[in-house]
Amino acid sequence: MNKKIKLKLWHVLIYVIVFILLLCFTFATIVAPTQVGNYTEQKQKIDSLNIIIIELKDEQIELDESIIHQQDEITTLNNQIDSTNIEIAKVKNYYGKEIKNITTYSTTQLDNFFTKRYQ
Repeated sequence: MNKKIKLKLWHVLIYVIVFILLLCFTFATIVAPTQVGNYTEQKQKIDSLNIIIIELKDEQIELDESIIHQQDEITTLNNQIDSTNIEIAKVKNYYGKEIKNITTYSTTQLDNFFTKRYQ
């Protein structure tokens, strides 16, 4: 019977020691100040990258505006080309009819025709 009591006391002693160790560890972690790392270098890098990003966004806006301007110019030039093509077709049609009648022209009429044509 003494042996059973010793085993039970031994177990209780182990439990008490483990409990005291856990209590000390918990107290040490609560009381010990947590160290915060110095992140100034990383913050500076982040800030410089943010500045670069802002500059790139500004450049992108300028490029987008330039693209819009170029597209407007292309549209204007296409309209001019279309109107020129219409004018060329009219002139071609007019002088096509005139050339058919050229065989009946006199010398003065021929001079006037070519003078008007190549002005």
